[in-house]
Amino acid sequence: MRSQATELGDRYGYPVELTQILDEVVRLALSHLGDVGSIVLSPSASTGDFLWKRGDSGIELLSDVDGFVFMNRSPEDAAGFQAAIAALTSDVGGPMFHVDLSLNSAQTIGRLPNTYQFVETGLAGFVLYGEDVLSRFPRSFDPRASRQAFLLNLFKPLRHAFLLPDSAGLAQATARLILDIPTLAASEFGRCIPGHRARAQWFLDERLPPLGEDPVIRAAVETAAAARENPPGDLTTLEPLLYPAIFQTVRLLDGQGEVALDPDPALVERLASWLPPRSSRRFLGEFRTLLRRPDRPISDLRWFRHRKEASAGAALLGLFRFLAAGAEGAPSEGIGARLVEFSRRPVPDTKGLDFVRSACEVYSAGVHELYPSLDPAAVATDDPD
Repeated sequence: MRSQATELGDRYGYPVELTQILDEVVRLALSHLGDVGSIVLSPSASTGDFLWKRGDSGIELLSDVDGFVFMNRSPEDAAGFQAAIAALTSDVGGPMFHVDLSLNSAQTIGRLPNTYQFVETGLAGFVLYGEDVLSRFPRSFDPRASRQAFLLNLFKPLRHAFLLPDSAGLAQATARLILDIPTLAASEFGRCIPGHRARAQWFLDERLPPLGEDPVIRAAVETAAAARENPPGDLTTLEPLLYPAIFQTVRLLDGQGEVALDPDPALVERLASWLPPRSSRRFLGEFRTLLRRPDRPISDLRWFRHRKEASAGAALLGLFRFLAAGAEGAPSEGIGARLVEFSRRPVPDTKGLDFVRSACEVYSAGVHELYPSLDPAAVATDDPD
């Protein structure tokens, strides 16, 4: 068997630089992991939506490449594989380009989570190497998992603004977050439409209520879709549209009205109602966290009982509100309280943009604890379980 990277590149007109990297990814997987049964790429790379530009200095790769490695036995050198992938892509492409392949046992294919991402991959994924397992992916999804991913993805623009300062990366992350709105809309209607470009077009064409008919949201999606056609997009155009679109989305998505100016406990309860049940894996992981790093009994029990994504989402919405207001002076106490609730860490006593920067660091550390497999500086994920 061999890598199918050239076939993927020919299908979508991808640059040879990308196919060479994917060929090397296959080689690294075989040399580090051992008995690899299949390597599957998810959208957007598998649907022709991978972003790249040809400039004066050559080809610039702009999107991320997500997917899964399924192994017939335990990996021989998982850490070495991840390190080799990081080295392969560290000096290549733009700030958003990286290769993120999760390592899984082949036995897990029949019990993958019922999320939009897995259904989308089953419908439109690409087998880069090995056995075609796409027919064994889920065919139905829980829309609450899409809402959960949306809450986590709120961090993407903040990360690129304050942890990895870069205007091009921020523009891309902003457009990418706005294009989560068509995903939410499709998910709420039980539709899986593979690929960001196709989903955005469906959203704009169908105008389905409540999100699709809102003029604020539509303007943001139109601008974000145009930015993906000419990446990274104009940040001065994208950023003013982001905050209104996000708050309109939250207001309309669940029919519970306006979002509180301050992220109070009621907002946490509201967002918690969005979320799917915790998996047994998540439950045990959080319990292990408490045993390894106990804080205080009462706060530990509250941390364990509450849904962390709800506290995190409330904190991020508070940060968005603070930034939209100009980020001057001291932020509301509610933002700090939600960050502490989520991360079990103190929030530095700073103001203005310094507070936002420190809040991002606290949030990043909290996500690393909640999802230990993630790099603490690379929070954004569509598959939190």
